Amino acid sequence: MKTAPGGRRSVASTRTVLILFLLLSTEHSALFVKEMATIASDRLSGKSLRHLDLWGKRETGEGWYFPLWRALHRALDAIDPKPGKQWKFSTPEQYEETLRRRVEANSEVKQARLDWVCNALIEATLQLVPDAARNQWQGDLCVDATVVPAYGKRGAPRSKTHVAIESDAGWYRRTSSHKETNDSTKSVKSVFGWDLTIAVQTNHDPKTLPGYPLLVAGIGFNIPGTALIHTARHIFESVAERGHPAGRATGDRGYHVAAVPKEFQIPLRMLGYTVVTDYLDIQLGLKDGYAGAIQVEGALYCPSMPEGLVNATVLYRAKDIDADTWRKRIVERRQYMLRPKEKPDAKGRVPMMCPARGPGATVSCPLVENGCSKVDDALTTIYNPPVKPDTICTNASSVSVPLDAGAKLAQHYQYGSNEWQEIYSHDRNTIEGANGFLKDSSHEAIGDSSRRRVRGSTAQYLLVSILVVAGNLRKLQKFRDDMLRPETDDERSDRKARKLLLRKRRKNRKNKRVAAWDDFQTSPAKT
Repeated sequence: MKTAPGGRRSVASTRTVLILFLLLSTEHSALFVKEMATIASDRLSGKSLRHLDLWGKRETGEGWYFPLWRALHRALDAIDPKPGKQWKFSTPEQYEETLRRRVEANSEVKQARLDWVCNALIEATLQLVPDAARNQWQGDLCVDATVVPAYGKRGAPRSKTHVAIESDAGWYRRTSSHKETNDSTKSVKSVFGWDLTIAVQTNHDPKTLPGYPLLVAGIGFNIPGTALIHTARHIFESVAERGHPAGRATGDRGYHVAAVPKEFQIPLRMLGYTVVTDYLDIQLGLKDGYAGAIQVEGALYCPSMPEGLVNATVLYRAKDIDADTWRKRIVERRQYMLRPKEKPDAKGRVPMMCPARGPGATVSCPLVENGCSKVDDALTTIYNPPVKPDTICTNASSVSVPLDAGAKLAQHYQYGSNEWQEIYSHDRNTIEGANGFLKDSSHEAIGDSSRRRVRGSTAQYLLVSILVVAGNLRKLQKFRDDMLRPETDDERSDRKARKLLLRKRRKNRKNKRVAAWDDFQTSPAKT
């Protein structure tokens, strides 16, 4: 007696749908089910049809449409944490009922499944990089979010009686100074859609050219302005779980300085990442400390560091000192900076030494006898030691600084130094370039919602992930072509030198315009 489930066998599988979407992405076509049906009916050879298990099942494009549509939605149903009607305007009461049902359906499990699927697609492109090149990457990542619009002629309706069809999207609003605002009258840019968060590989040494393609390594998807920190943390955790090394974790002021340490900085540092970030004005100067040492813009310093050095960045941003003076004071700060004696232990604790102790001492302090073997002229003299010295001044060896001490603002490189500036600028430029690369309207065009019209945030997340995969493949193809280019070692070195020179010129380029666009009277000054 037959006991197997009844019903006909599915014409198309999830694998088939994903492959057809990827084909459309790589040829920069719209991600429509109708376009997939056209490929299946008219554009595939018999061998390709057999590979996709489509041979002999349909003959016309119209016959392919609904089997592929059903296959797509079977895949989405398995990973959709936000089910609900996406083809009509719901009332607020109906939307509240939808949210209640999602909680009962344990949507957190499907959200984790959805993130895993999308990041697994990204990981497949990382595994295509040759081992020799992939092993050169030291795990450095830069994270950022960019808005992805939802499909609609007029964004979202402003109605008290109905919510938007894409009810799981939200408004992205920015003022002229690029600050977030909820007031639509003050915004100069308003987009209804989602925040796409990506983590891009960066080059460990900005002064050289990378020996590997700088690909997107992780991805996340949210309503704009919500769960930004949560999403970024899960991306770093996903990259680590996939077996990749942990290096720099670079982010702008929307991440490290806005997060709660136990929810972002501490988990990242426990994974082995080092923090690189910028600060808000209210976070400059003396803000924390430990064992008598003071924390100034992320680093621990001697408590006797002069006030002019402590407030150097505060004065610079207030325009009380110029850039040259500020940079000189940043260099002078190094003399007062605590030095790590060893690498962090398993719990993230780091033994830190007073700058007046050890063979690498940089200051001479009356509280320290026989601090180092250098002559006094080579050291900065401390004239105002603490009246009641704490452990950092009295311990003869070092002080163990726990992971949570000043964790909110702590970062690896000295803020404002040439090294910090070079690394932070390089990483931020890398991810801004990646955002522009993916939004290029002639290729992936992730900013063009008319090319991906399937409803629902889960469907949009999946389609955007496939577009990011196509972007990674495009970068990988360029990297492969450069590797296989027939040239001698001298020619290769010359090409790299030209690229570095071009990057340097781009970095140091200044506004060369000598007059307004419509001023043809003023002659350029002679040089």
